[in-house]
Amino acid sequence: MSSKKKVFIQIIGEQLIVKKLNLEDSLSDIRNNINVIDNTLLFLEKKNDTFARIENENENEFFLKDIITVDNDQRILFLLKKPCWNAFNDNCKLDYGCTMSFDGIKKANKRAFIMKDCELTEINAEGYKKDFLEFESKEDWMKKTNLFFSSDLNVQNFVELGLSIEDTHKEKLNDEIKSSYKYTELGKMALKFSKYLTPTEEFIKAVRNVNTDDPEEYRKITEEYGHFIPSEIILGGRVYFKNIKMFSESSVDESKKYSASASGGLSKLKIGYEFNNSEGKSKFHASNHTRILGGKHPDGENFDEKAWIESLIDHQNWDCIEFKNPINIFLLLPDDLRKKSFETIGKKILYTCIKDCVYYLNKPGRYRNFELKLPQNVLEVILNKESGCDIFAAVVDTENSKNVFFSYYVLKPKVTEEDKPVKPRIIIHGVQKKYQPRKFKLKIKIMVVGIDLDLNFILPNIIKVEVIENSFNSKDNCDFYSMKLTPKCDLISENIPFFGIPILNDLNSNNSLVIGHKFCKAQADNELEIHTFSYCLKENRYVNLPEFTFHTLLILNNPTPGDYELLPFKFSRMKKKPFIDLQSQSSSLNPRYVSLYLSSNVNNNYKPFFLNQKIKQIKIKYVDCNCDEDCSFCKNKTQQRLSKNENNVECIVYNC
Repeated sequence: MSSKKKVFIQIIGEQLIVKKLNLEDSLSDIRNNINVIDNTLLFLEKKNDTFARIENENENEFFLKDIITVDNDQRILFLLKKPCWNAFNDNCKLDYGCTMSFDGIKKANKRAFIMKDCELTEINAEGYKKDFLEFESKEDWMKKTNLFFSSDLNVQNFVELGLSIEDTHKEKLNDEIKSSYKYTELGKMALKFSKYLTPTEEFIKAVRNVNTDDPEEYRKITEEYGHFIPSEIILGGRVYFKNIKMFSESSVDESKKYSASASGGLSKLKIGYEFNNSEGKSKFHASNHTRILGGKHPDGENFDEKAWIESLIDHQNWDCIEFKNPINIFLLLPDDLRKKSFETIGKKILYTCIKDCVYYLNKPGRYRNFELKLPQNVLEVILNKESGCDIFAAVVDTENSKNVFFSYYVLKPKVTEEDKPVKPRIIIHGVQKKYQPRKFKLKIKIMVVGIDLDLNFILPNIIKVEVIENSFNSKDNCDFYSMKLTPKCDLISENIPFFGIPILNDLNSNNSLVIGHKFCKAQADNELEIHTFSYCLKENRYVNLPEFTFHTLLILNNPTPGDYELLPFKFSRMKKKPFIDLQSQSSSLNPRYVSLYLSSNVNNNYKPFFLNQKIKQIKIKYVDCNCDEDCSFCKNKTQQRLSKNENNVECIVYNC
C-alpha cells in the first residue's frame, strides 16, 4: 500500500497544484524528488492564520507532516517564491531614470541603464513602523512625497529641480504643507545596485550626439531619460491616513504581536515578534486610509491592517516605499562621455560664503595666511582635479581703518610628492605708507567656481561663468606685464561682470610681494588688456613680477538684477582724490568683487595704483617707490596720476 497522500501545493500568489507526496519525507527529500519545488521556492508553515518560512539549510530538520495544513480534510503545502531582483526590476523599472514631481516619482519614457546584478538585504522586525508625517517647508514636502527621507545634498538638488519644473502647483502645495499624515510601514527588502548599472546603447548614443556648443541639448536628454536614478530602494508596503482626528490617553501600555509576515521572514519556527509601546501619552487616529503603497486591500472598505500585512507575504505585492542615494544619470556614463559632459556644460559658481578674519600686522611686510575652512563636501570638490576649481576672493576692513589698504591673491600649492592636492589659501597683505603695528578685523568673501561633478546644470537660476587664464613666466624679468583678454563678446556693452585675481603656486623667497592689476580697453573689438605689476612691501619699491597665473571670471548670465554695476569715479573737492560712494548702493558691511576698468586706450600712461575697498567707499591708492629711479615706472617721467578731467576710469562692482 502506497504511503503517498494527495497534497495540494499552494505557491503564494499562484494556482494550486496537486501531487502525491510521502508525509514522512523530510523537506529536503521533497525538494530533491519533485521538480515543481525548485530552488526559487521556500517551504512555509501556517499557524493561526500566519506564516513562518523555513530556510533551505533547515529543511532536513523538518518532515512534510510537520508543516502540512489540513483544511476540510484537504492537505495543503504552502510555498513562497524567493525574492528575485529581476522580478523587482521588471515590476518597478528600477533601471529607469526618474524625475521628482508633485504626484510622486515619475519614471522616464526611455530606459537609461541595464541592471546586471543587485545586492538584496532582508529587513526583519525593524521594518515594521508606525509614525507621523509632517512637512516643514515646500522642499520638505516635495522630498517626502517622492519617497526620499534623508537630508542628502543630492536629494536637495533634485528637490529644487522638481519644484522649478512644476511651479504651477503652488496653490496645491500650500495646502499640502499644512496637512499631516499617520502611516503604517512594513519594509521587507533593501536593494543596492549602483555598482551594477550599465548605460544602454540608446542612452550612450544620445549623449554622444550632443552638440558640444549647445549645453541645452543635455536638458532634452533628461526629458527622455530622467534626471537621476535612485541607487538604493526599500521595498515593502506603506499606508497613509490623512486629516487625522487626534486624541490622547494617559499611561497607555500597548503590546502587539505581529506575525512572521510582518517581520519579513523567520528561520525555523519563530512565529512572532513583540512590539511594545509604553509612553506617557499615545496618539491614535480615527480616519480611513487615503493611499496605499504595496500590499492588497479591498476597495471601499475600512483599512484592515492584518489582511494588508498578510498580503505582503507575497513579494509580488511589494512596492517601492523609500528611495535613497540618487545619482545624476550622466555620472554613470563611460569616462569619455562623462568628461565630454563636463566640458560642454562648463563651470559654474559652486559655493559662496563670507568669513571673518583677524589680521595682526606686527612687522613690516607680514602677511595673513588665511586657510579656507569650508564644509567638507566643498573642500572635496576643490581638491578633486576633475572639478578644475578656481577661487576668487574680496577683502574689506570692517572698521574702516585709516592709512592702510589690503592686497590679496590665492596661493594654490602644487600637489605634494605623494600626488595629493593641497588646500588653496588666501594671502592678504596690509599696505601702509608708514608702518604701524595694527590689528585688523576683516571680512573675506569667497567664491568657488568649477565643474559641478554632480552635473546639476538643470537646476534653476544657475549662474553660468567662464574662467580665462593668463600666465606669466618669471624668466621674463619685468616689473610690468600686459596680458591679452579675448572674450567672445563685448563685456561692457552687454553688461557682463568680470573681475580677476592672481594665483601663485608658492610664496618664493620674497613673501612680501603684492600684485596689482587693472583692465584696459584694447585696440581690437571685444579685446581687453590686463596690466599687472609687482611691489615689495619690505623694500618699498616696484620689483620684478613672480611667476603667476591671472584668472579672470566672466559672469555670463546674471539671474539677479542689481548685482552688477559699472560706476564712475568722483573726485573730492578738497584733496581731489578719486572715490566711489557705496552708501547709496547698499548698507551692507560685506565685501564686493571689484575691478578697475579703463574704457579708453588714448591716454593709458598712468602710474600704477591699487583699489582700496572700504565699507562705504572704493578709493584709488598709490604707493611710493624707493628704487632710485631703477624700475620701469620711475624711469618713465610721463606717467601721471588720475585727475578729475579724466572720464575713462570706471569700477566694476559685482555683489553676488
